[in-house]
Amino acid sequence: MSQENIELIKVWVATALVFAVGTLVMLYVILLLRRYGGDLSLIGNLPLASPPGMVPLLADPRLFVILVAAHVSASGVALLLASQTIDLALLIAAKAMTVLIVALLGCWAGQTAYEQLTDGAAISTAGLLPMAIALAAFAALSTILSMASLRALGNLRFLVAIAAILAAPMILNAV
Repeated sequence: MSQENIELIKVWVATALVFAVGTLVMLYVILLLRRYGGDLSLIGNLPLASPPGMVPLLADPRLFVILVAAHVSASGVALLLASQTIDLALLIAAKAMTVLIVALLGCWAGQTAYEQLTDGAAISTAGLLPMAIALAAFAALSTILSMASLRALGNLRFLVAIAAILAAPMILNAV
């Protein structure tokens, strides 16, 4: 495993922890504001969202499927061209998506901890599979399926490019 991949994994762990703790703290602040701040004029007027309703919005699998499909299609087009700028943009986008998905997983962990501590609710993993699949897809697109790796295939990259362009619409049907 390269040093770059090790650093990316460290970023994922730090992001997951920070967002899990941040979400947990935010939900407890909302709980405290509801319980003790409702009579205060400034806080009483705040529209405090219902915490259990937040994460299903974040884990909507359609968004991840669209982004993976668009990235695969863009990668196919980029393989037909010769641009280091486009290659770098796709690499940065894939790595950024992995960090974003890990942040969402951290939010899920924070909300799950909150629900466990306040209500003793059962852990629901319903929305995690699409996020995990998207994380694996973007992790692959930023490492073993990166533009640099695919360009190393020589002229075979053109076949891979056509396959990627044709596969993108099929990925959209995954939802």
